[in-house]
Amino acid sequence: MLKKRRFYTLQDIKKHIVYTPLIFIFFIAIISIFVIGFIQNFQKNNEIKLYKQKNEFIKKDILDKYILDVKFNASASFDKNEKVLNNSVISIVGLIENSPSQLSLEYVIEKIKELEEKNNLDFVMFDKIDYKVLYGQKSIDYLQIMTNSRIESKKFKHHMLKSIAYVSDDDLIYWLDNQKRKIRLSYFKNIKINRWFIGAFSRIDDMKLLTKDSILNSIEQKGKYYENSHFWFYDYASKTVFNYFNKAQNLSVKDILAKDNTAYANKILVDYINNEKKLDDVYDFNKYNFLVAIKSYDVEKEVEKLDNKYTKDFNIAVSIVVLFSMLLIIASTIFSKFINTIFYRYNKRLETKNKMYKKWKDRYELAIIASNDGLWDIDLETNEIYFSKQWLNMFGYERSEIKNLNGWLNLIHPEDKNTVEKKLQKHFKGDSSHFICEYRIRDKKNRYKWILVRGKVFEDENSSKRRMLMMSMDIQERKRLIKELQYVDLLVEYGRIVIFKWKNDLNLTLDYVSKSINSYGYSVEEFETQKIKYFDFVHKDDIPELLNQIKIAIKNKEKSFTHIYRVKDKNSSLRWVFNRTIFLKDDFGNITHLYGYINDITQMKINEQELKDKIKQEVSKNIEKDRLIIHQSKLAAMGEMLGSIAHQWRQPLNNINLLTYLIRDNFDNFTKEDIKSTTADITRQINYMSQTIDDFRNFYQPDKDKVKFDIKEAFESSAIIASTQFEKNDISIDIQGDDVEIVSFKNEFQQVILNIFNNAIDAAILKKSKEDFKPLIEVKIKKENKIVITIMNNCGKATNEVLDRMFEPYFTTKFENQGTGIGLYMAKTIIEKNMNGSIDAQNYGDGVIFTINLPL
Repeated sequence: MLKKRRFYTLQDIKKHIVYTPLIFIFFIAIISIFVIGFIQNFQKNNEIKLYKQKNEFIKKDILDKYILDVKFNASASFDKNEKVLNNSVISIVGLIENSPSQLSLEYVIEKIKELEEKNNLDFVMFDKIDYKVLYGQKSIDYLQIMTNSRIESKKFKHHMLKSIAYVSDDDLIYWLDNQKRKIRLSYFKNIKINRWFIGAFSRIDDMKLLTKDSILNSIEQKGKYYENSHFWFYDYASKTVFNYFNKAQNLSVKDILAKDNTAYANKILVDYINNEKKLDDVYDFNKYNFLVAIKSYDVEKEVEKLDNKYTKDFNIAVSIVVLFSMLLIIASTIFSKFINTIFYRYNKRLETKNKMYKKWKDRYELAIIASNDGLWDIDLETNEIYFSKQWLNMFGYERSEIKNLNGWLNLIHPEDKNTVEKKLQKHFKGDSSHFICEYRIRDKKNRYKWILVRGKVFEDENSSKRRMLMMSMDIQERKRLIKELQYVDLLVEYGRIVIFKWKNDLNLTLDYVSKSINSYGYSVEEFETQKIKYFDFVHKDDIPELLNQIKIAIKNKEKSFTHIYRVKDKNSSLRWVFNRTIFLKDDFGNITHLYGYINDITQMKINEQELKDKIKQEVSKNIEKDRLIIHQSKLAAMGEMLGSIAHQWRQPLNNINLLTYLIRDNFDNFTKEDIKSTTADITRQINYMSQTIDDFRNFYQPDKDKVKFDIKEAFESSAIIASTQFEKNDISIDIQGDDVEIVSFKNEFQQVILNIFNNAIDAAILKKSKEDFKPLIEVKIKKENKIVITIMNNCGKATNEVLDRMFEPYFTTKFENQGTGIGLYMAKTIIEKNMNGSIDAQNYGDGVIFTINLPL
């Protein structure tokens, strides 16, 4: 039995108005106090936690900086050894290489011993051909002990010297003895004029002692820079602590715990040392068996201050809440009395108005039942019709324009009128509980609109028809969309695009497929009856990737996805398709279906592959063409090289010939010293010729790897190679600028320089045939945010056509037998492709200036 609902009197309402606000204020006050307490406690704990974290972070940062400083000071002692090591080896090498005559081994060893005594070093010198130790056997034997090698002594010596010659030329090497914690430095240099390879080892340095001295010398001083904290040091070997109380004292752990038996002391000196737990305020030098820590003060005092501050703030907040609640209670009491007075007066007026509203009650109740969209009312006895304002606005009519039922029927589309009349008669006879119909009706602008009409006939007590209430809903947009979808379906029915609708399951079960599936040899019925499933249609190798793409798109909450994969037609032939799919969601946001289409792109794929093959063929042709150009450039350069070698050899050969005749004609009169002096002159001439061959061979030897070289030296070397032509044509060259080193292909860069020099030489010869002048080539090297090189000559300006085309292959202003037209083309290729730079040329003064930009 349902409980009867209580009816509240005016007196009950008055009590609620008076007491309900008071109860509400009381509960709000209690909740506010609890919330304030909770927030204050949370803020207090958070601030204490942040303070501790900040303190730990500051300690860790101070400790890290101090450790870096210690390591830097410990390693600084090696810098002096490195400098002495380099200078000593370079001085010996300079003595050997710069001596006018070859020094004896005994003399060199004597100089080495002087340097060993002076600089506290151990020298090693060996033959770089047969790896025979010429001096310093003890140092080589020590390397075998240091590296703990089990190789036979003789084999070890050969292997070690070979390794040193391979990797240590002009380089500093660290030799580490991990067992003794000691280190040695070495520096070796190749002597180019003979077979010697010479170097030196530093004396053994103790890394542990250097590190410990650095800590003990700075720990007390560094601690004074930081407020409320200092550093202390613990040695595992001696089990002593230094500067624990910031008094530069050495104490045992036992003595410290007796004086300072705190949580901090136990955490570090007991727990950490025994268990080696990781702490932010401790740095452990595991290699040397000692640690450095930082100790701070006044942390607990700061925490207590924060606790007192928040307790005080909480008491103030509670007092404010209580005071505010009292004010609200007083205001609520006054306000409730005022409201009760107003409520009483309003109730009297409301009772009067209820009598007036009674006669409209029936119509409003029926309007609520029918709905509030386009309401209209038909009196079936008189056929009079009443339309609401909203219904009239939907179609643009005035109230007086449609007066009866026949006027409304005349507005219905002729194709829909018969259906509407039949449904009306059926409803009038009682065969349907409601009248529901979709039809088109003509508006004031003579356009038809689709509407959905729902209505019902209401009868009086005598069962005679009285009136009918109906509601009209505008469904024009929905009908338009349905019609457009039908057009789309007709459009794709016989095309290459196939529309699908899948369920969101692992098998992508089909709910719909368009008739255009016939283009693949299948029928719609085969898919609808599940005789053929969608994954039977997709190539089996592409199914996992398709499912993965769907999974990723759903996971990333994307609205749609696209994918390209293969499918099989009825004849099992493969076709490439492009698939675009959108996700359909239910009212809860769950993806229930996938709706999309596939488009046959097989021909596009075939064309794409053909294009790739064609591009590959063209690239191969261009590479072969570049190789041919480079080969032709090398052949032309080799011809010029042979002419230069012949010119540079002519004078030494003439000198050797004269010296030979001198010996023959004066042999009987020559003393031993005369013969020695003459043969020395012949040897110098032969060495000069050999050096010339080496210079040209190194220049034309192809670069396989990038090397570090000085740009200014590269220009000077190239100038030496072209010196014959410079002298022959009375050309001066001036090379200025910074000493800039770069890592790139040195020989290729020199070939660029030589091509530009040859271009200037040719221009000078042409200009000299027309006028008398002093040819000059000026080179300037600048280092800014990049390397800028300018090569300027006064050998005549070039025409605009030559400037525009001078870097093109096979373009030349010479006769066919004088030039190939590929020199400057090769220069541009090397600078831009191999060295990632740029090169251009323009007229400047009485000649042409070439500008080369290279990255640092």
